[in-house]
Amino acid sequence: MGFKDEFKREMRNAMKDVEKEVHKTWRIDYKGHDIEVLHKLKEEILIIDGITVNTNKRKSIFSHIMPYSKLSGVLDLGDGVEHTVSVKLGGYIRFNCIVKIDNDTVLDDSFKLDFLPWNHKDEIVPFIEQQVQTHNKITDDRLPDDEYFYDENHPRVAAGLSDHMVDDIPTPFYVKKLLKLFKKQINHPTNKTRKATYEHIIFDNIASYREEFIERFQQAEWDETLVQQEALWLLEHAAHREVVKFSITVLGCTNCESYKERLFTLGMHEEFTAYVIFALKNGTKQANEQIWKLAQSVHGYGKIAAIEELEATTPEIKQWLLTKGCENIIPNDYLAYTCAINGELAVALYEETISKELYDGVGLIIQTLLYEEIDPEAEDYLFESAILYRFVNHARIHCITREDVYPLMKISEFLNDEEIWEERIDDEWKQQERASIQQAIEPFISKCG
Repeated sequence: MGFKDEFKREMRNAMKDVEKEVHKTWRIDYKGHDIEVLHKLKEEILIIDGITVNTNKRKSIFSHIMPYSKLSGVLDLGDGVEHTVSVKLGGYIRFNCIVKIDNDTVLDDSFKLDFLPWNHKDEIVPFIEQQVQTHNKITDDRLPDDEYFYDENHPRVAAGLSDHMVDDIPTPFYVKKLLKLFKKQINHPTNKTRKATYEHIIFDNIASYREEFIERFQQAEWDETLVQQEALWLLEHAAHREVVKFSITVLGCTNCESYKERLFTLGMHEEFTAYVIFALKNGTKQANEQIWKLAQSVHGYGKIAAIEELEATTPEIKQWLLTKGCENIIPNDYLAYTCAINGELAVALYEETISKELYDGVGLIIQTLLYEEIDPEAEDYLFESAILYRFVNHARIHCITREDVYPLMKISEFLNDEEIWEERIDDEWKQQERASIQQAIEPFISKCG
């Protein structure tokens, strides 16, 4: 998205915030009659007993330069006298609404125009926590700030993907200023200091500066209690995803053991999984168990992030990597090689017999590794570890249905692709292995065909 489109989006979002800030309704019950004053960004309305009696429409938001506007109408109290209702609206620092009937003031109200960036918006953390509490999982990966984050020039993408699309070159001096603002916030927590930090956070994507921020933050050595207090305040008031990511990152730079369960809940949403994993690994004990639970509860970019950080320390984790690790709602070529290596695929296939679940899981891993242009490193792994040959050997027990034959067909397609093997014509060992596997697969292919 170009600068012009980005500017338009920022202006549109700013106008949404202004509109929500100035939208206000006042209601008065006067001698059994209902008087309602409605103020919007480009319109003011006076309603008496459900009937609109006067409106003031503005052609543009710049008409708000005029500090006050007026509305008027007539109230019938049944006494034969026309009673005048007059309304005065406006103000720069404070917005005032004064309602008079005849010359008597019946309402004099005002509120400060703060334009706090988290006001009048749905908070993200309660939104996620409610889903998990109700369904024990994320049923809808949309977030309350989607209307601000996406538009016609910036289409919605899978949760967690946007972090992989950002420019990894941070804005000059951005982290230095952010740390300065956050330090002021933790030492003097007010709406003013929190607003300054919040607005700076949403100016950029944390994915582009996170590493530098973590390094500089850990060097600062601030009071951990104050840091956590303000990180939690931002987390609980965040109406923008970048603020949630920032808060989780800050908590991860502290001892956040007491917030482990809450962090885990947020990590179930794939937009935040990678950030929660950092917090768990850096700020809690025995994080690997939590990361494994997360890996089993997410199914997209969050699963990729979890598997990349998961340590295969137990037979159960290794088995899961080989049977379920490669299953994903997005292309699983990101996961296959990691699952094979960390799950010790070669060792698992050494067994005389394997389960049907393992056969299916390994079949998916092999298909993925052979998909289109195979990674040379992955190809060497498949051949040097005799994985293909052993897998075909286990097919004698588990290859029953046409679905069971499918991974064998993909292996056969790869082995029979002369264009691929012309490049390996001088690799005598691989050519011999190729011939052996082709011979072993042929009965299954013939039976299926």
